Amino acid sequence: MLGIWLTVIVIAVAFEIATQLQLVSVWAAVGGIVALITDVCGVDQTIQIIIFFAVTFIMLALTRPFVRRMTNSIKNTPTNADMNIGRTGKVTKIVDTSAGLFRVSVAGADWSAVTQDRSIPEVGSDIRVERIEGVKLVVSSV
Repeated sequence: MLGIWLTVIVIAVAFEIATQLQLVSVWAAVGGIVALITDVCGVDQTIQIIIFFAVTFIMLALTRPFVRRMTNSIKNTPTNADMNIGRTGKVTKIVDTSAGLFRVSVAGADWSAVTQDRSIPEVGSDIRVERIEGVKLVVSSV
């Protein structure tokens, strides 16, 4: 079981690092460390598994209020793209009528855009940015 616990720890730590320390799997890493210690002490495999899950759950339960407080205190700063939501612009070009894709100019920037119902407004018509999906603006006619 020593190899299994080492693998669990390495995967949990790697996943935590890959998620930019968002506290996604750190609890499993701690549970794996405690289970590894019990394995070295010669504890039965079934008990090791129970200890792993118990420690992981206890760590999650004990740290969740702290993590929630920390994540709620972080202000959500809009990106430059988010600042376009609610702005108006003009349709500049029709790109793909079957996909309902066209280009718009909003605050001097050129964007791909679609409408909610995939209808295509006329070139030169005014639009309002409702939201952003990926790299496209979802707009409505003004």
